[in-house]
Amino acid sequence: MAKRHVLFVNLRRIQREGLESLLAARRLGYGVVLLGRSVPEFAKPLVDEFRQVDTYDREASLAAARDLAKSYDLAGVANFTEVDVQLVAAIAADLGLRGMSETAALRARNKYAMKEALRHLGGVLPRFARVTGLDELRKALDEVGLPAVVKPTGASGSKGIFELRGPADLEPAMERLAGIARPDFDPVFRQFGAEFIVEEFLEGDELSVEGFVSDGEVHVVTVTDKVTSVPYHLELSHKVPSALPSDDWAEITATTKDIVAGLGFDHCAFHLEAKWGEQGLRFIEIAARPAGDYIGSHLVPLATGVDYFENVIRVATGDPLRLEHDRQVNAGLRFVLAERAGRFEEVGGLQGICEQAGFDHVFYEVPAGTEVALPPENFGQQRVAAVVARHVTRAGLEALLDRVPAEAVARVTPAVADGE
Repeated sequence: MAKRHVLFVNLRRIQREGLESLLAARRLGYGVVLLGRSVPEFAKPLVDEFRQVDTYDREASLAAARDLAKSYDLAGVANFTEVDVQLVAAIAADLGLRGMSETAALRARNKYAMKEALRHLGGVLPRFARVTGLDELRKALDEVGLPAVVKPTGASGSKGIFELRGPADLEPAMERLAGIARPDFDPVFRQFGAEFIVEEFLEGDELSVEGFVSDGEVHVVTVTDKVTSVPYHLELSHKVPSALPSDDWAEITATTKDIVAGLGFDHCAFHLEAKWGEQGLRFIEIAARPAGDYIGSHLVPLATGVDYFENVIRVATGDPLRLEHDRQVNAGLRFVLAERAGRFEEVGGLQGICEQAGFDHVFYEVPAGTEVALPPENFGQQRVAAVVARHVTRAGLEALLDRVPAEAVARVTPAVADGE
């Protein structure tokens, strides 16, 4: 009997996450065919065929997927990336495979369409409005109020999030966003361009909910505690599972199911971001793909025993999900930050960390020798490395992760100014 295949559309930016996604398909007995802009070297032995296409070109991508379907028995089309949510939905519909509706996929990718579809949830949502320029922003803030946050409707990876604490912050934020929300800054902005959403600033502790929806049934796998930077909201630390009490988990799970149902998600992984405080869960946004930052690829399996990436394949192919937890461990991650712009040389202090029991992985996010810039000039280079740890207790995990900023130091040679 010929092997069945799963169609992948691009791979995750982080190579180790891309590797884990391909290995997950192989563990389940599937071959992989890859549609994308490029294929990294590590993936070539794990991919039976690569078809190069500009995946921002919908029609060309659909034609390439149809052509691959003529040669391979496709069991499903799996989605691991943010920017390909809509394309994967379109391919699934075109080929008669399991997938999200295109309406739900649009809601997943556009933060304003997402919030519009959830207006019925009342106090769960922040006050929000769509804006395209400074005048609209000023008018919208009459209703949204200050403090607020403004960001592109179609961005990902914390690109272009600006806090508005007072009237003086409005014009600088919009000037910055005008330069950020452009395809030459990041190709993600080929989809929705210079369209922004302004939202009430939410108080509380940040968290994310990791789960799946399959045949209309929502499954919450775990809740992640998060720490983000000020003022640009780069994600600095993740801990699985959340330390919140069981009653809070129950409310978070119930509200998550309301949000997923309200958006019409189905046949996908999801990664919901929110804040938790005196008013309960306040919704930020939700992605229709697995969490990045090694949450889905490493932290969830380490903490729960659930192979999250295998279940991404299962939900795409219709195979039964396997979500039973077989352990109770605390797993977490802390990023090492470059504190200034310049040439990143190395991370000092890693030897002591690597020799300590409890530290599982160290991943370089930025290759040594790279010229790095900090936000708001660049939102993807300040986090130069990630350190993953686990411990049987939450206190033990916290102690391990606290060692990272104390001992691991990013060594950056400042750029020499012209004329010096």
